Amino acid sequence: MVRVMDEIKRKIILAGLLHDTGKLVMRAEPQMRNHSVIGEEYLRQYSPEADEILRAVRYHHARDLKQADLSADDISYIVYEADNIASSTDRRPNESGEAGFNAKAPLESVFNVLFKEDSSADKKAFHLRGLMEDQNKMLYPQPVSSMDATVESYQNLKASLDKSFNSVAPDQMEINELLQVWETIASYVPSSTATNELADISLYDHQKLTAAIAACMYDYFQAHSIHDYKEYCFGSKQDALRNTPAFLMVNADLSGIQKFIYTIPSKGALKSLRGRSFYLELLLEYIADEIFDKMELSRCNLLYSGGGNFHMLLPNTAHTVEILAHIKRSVNSWLMEKFGTKLYLSLAWVECSANDFKLDESNKNTLGEKIRQVRSKIAADKHTRYEQDQLSELFKPQSFVNKTADGTKECSICHSSSVKLYGYMNEADDTLVCAPCRNLRGLGEKLLKHDTMVVTDSIVPGRDTFSMPLPAIVIDTHNTGKAYGDMYLTAIGRDKLEKLTIPIRKIYVKNAIVTSRYMATRLWMGDFSTENAYGTTMELEELAAMAGGDSDGKGIKRLGVMRADVDNLGATFMAGLSPKLATLGRNTALSRQLSLFFKRYINSLCAGEVNGWQEMNQKRFSLFGKEKTGKRKVHIIYSGGDDMFIVGAWDELIELAVDIRHAFQRFTNDKLSFSAGIGFFDSKCPMAEMARASGMLEDAAKSYPDKENPVKNSIALFGVPDAQSHAGYDIAAYSWPEFTDKVCQEKLAFCKECLGYDGNEADTKLPAGKGFLYRMLELLADSQKDGMNIARFAYTIARLEPKKNSPYYNSYQKVRSQLYTWYKNKDDRKQLKTAIELIIYSIRDKA
Repeated sequence: MVRVMDEIKRKIILAGLLHDTGKLVMRAEPQMRNHSVIGEEYLRQYSPEADEILRAVRYHHARDLKQADLSADDISYIVYEADNIASSTDRRPNESGEAGFNAKAPLESVFNVLFKEDSSADKKAFHLRGLMEDQNKMLYPQPVSSMDATVESYQNLKASLDKSFNSVAPDQMEINELLQVWETIASYVPSSTATNELADISLYDHQKLTAAIAACMYDYFQAHSIHDYKEYCFGSKQDALRNTPAFLMVNADLSGIQKFIYTIPSKGALKSLRGRSFYLELLLEYIADEIFDKMELSRCNLLYSGGGNFHMLLPNTAHTVEILAHIKRSVNSWLMEKFGTKLYLSLAWVECSANDFKLDESNKNTLGEKIRQVRSKIAADKHTRYEQDQLSELFKPQSFVNKTADGTKECSICHSSSVKLYGYMNEADDTLVCAPCRNLRGLGEKLLKHDTMVVTDSIVPGRDTFSMPLPAIVIDTHNTGKAYGDMYLTAIGRDKLEKLTIPIRKIYVKNAIVTSRYMATRLWMGDFSTENAYGTTMELEELAAMAGGDSDGKGIKRLGVMRADVDNLGATFMAGLSPKLATLGRNTALSRQLSLFFKRYINSLCAGEVNGWQEMNQKRFSLFGKEKTGKRKVHIIYSGGDDMFIVGAWDELIELAVDIRHAFQRFTNDKLSFSAGIGFFDSKCPMAEMARASGMLEDAAKSYPDKENPVKNSIALFGVPDAQSHAGYDIAAYSWPEFTDKVCQEKLAFCKECLGYDGNEADTKLPAGKGFLYRMLELLADSQKDGMNIARFAYTIARLEPKKNSPYYNSYQKVRSQLYTWYKNKDDRKQLKTAIELIIYSIRDKA
């Protein structure tokens, strides 16, 4: 049952989310008045009777609060102090700046201050716009000196806010609904335009964090019977409160994700992969919502979610600890019942004070230390899974974990033998699977069509093969004896929502902004997929056949599989910001920007969107020099947190990987990098093997040039057997610049210019058939094992020498000279070998 939030707490959270509304209004309608006064007047138009909220908006500055005649338990004091804590968290003086305000200041990129603070000339900022404006185009940061946030742009944003508040008064909105309104409108609005402060925290992030802190403070006060908010937030006990561990930093991590996702057959792989990856992502979102429901909090307190984990800020009370412990136990018992030991939820927390969220007097990164502590607790919990009674179930032969329904059959995917089995694709299918594995495929099928997911307490009629269970956690178990039950997740069309005859508990929407009283959240999701000529999603075999541009031309029929993730991300969050800038708000902003890139903008890149690349004289990457237009022939299996799993036609996937790398460089101001492993496979290869092998390639990229001194920021190719010849390839690992500049734009481009291989013939190019290319490949491979054989190499090239009056004699001269020069250098030999391998792949027949 969804709990009804304490009405006072609800008003506090709404006030936190509205307290700086006047900043946006003032910048849209410039006037020489305090933004708190402007905000109160603006909101009163829509909520004239919301006096407590309006007072908190009006009196959230010390000067105004001092003159106000408010009772000691007025919520204005809590919102005031929460704003102080959030402001010291996410606004730091820029020591080179001058006092005053610049209303035209744009939102600066949070990556400007990562590792080292960029100079004024290098700083980047975002154009002022709404989050969903030109939603299919990436918004790259631009040089801060080249842009202003104009009054007209602010007026457009204010018009959107007017429209939202005319539809539903702000004090009548559901908290998560108001949160989405602010995300849509204020994600690129700077919270502060003071010239002596960094402007890299958005108004949305600041108001969200203020609301989260205020809610925690209220719960802490209630737990300790504190009702004199003035004394603790504005009086003599303010400093003591800031040193009190009134908060909990909570982390959750779901173990077993890779095995759960990738252990599937090739048949129906895309739908099953999509269903499995999304189900785990939504499972964590749902667990977070269950915590907030039991705590009577909102998603304001969710600092980050993605990549199999979430981070939240909660009040440090005995009630909170009791709920967290209960939910951890209940969820893991539920997971054990549904999936055995394949999935496990680690949940850990550390105490924090307000002063831990900012630079302390000793110039230490206290926030980084808190992050390290909670991660250490997560790691320790993974090694000590389960409580004693849960462990006992694992060793009982007839427990719900170990019982068998049929000792002669097991699920072809998860290998469970404790449940009834069904046909995988349909009842006539001889591949037998359990209901969850069947339904995960069904969920993935519906996710390709629908963007709306409903959570109900019974299965949606007619959707029994497309619904997946979620844990319905019960806190009071004195009479039931069981701490959980089942809810059900179903993907459905929005037009079907109003026709449902069963109660809706929650609604999740992917890649869209939709408001509803049941709305839990909007989820950004990397879900790009390629359709065939009939408008249906390509199966993996169809996708593999698209190498070379179409299914009828040249280009070996191989599926490219890429696994990639950001380099050193954990260390970045713990130590990437200097102590004076390592704040909770900045870490949260950093997480949200990364999430936007990997969950939202990744779709745009797959669709071929290169908005703004012209300014860098940069085009979409092409292996063989052909100008690429249109959508990439790929499917995103998973992209979120800091990692990606993408499949596609092998050449398109390599090109996309380079495009993503260029975009990521630009998006992060070249402060972060990622490494990728790309393997080539027959589309019928088991997905588990594809995932394993491409994961090994990713590890090779992470270890480049060697494990003792890895630079990462690399790509690794090949390294797996060819399905036809069974010949093994050496792993070709390179830094990204080496691959793009040396392998592709130098070696590959030279071969294309001078060699007349299949599909690249011209009168002036030296004829070079497959035989020559394979001989060159053999020589280059042998040189890596046995050393150079210059005489044999020279002889191989000399056999191609034409008559001097031949139209391609000049090309022969170039080839002889250049290849001989490259052959003498170890790195050049390796790069040339990779270039020739790529050419051979491009000219082989589809079979």
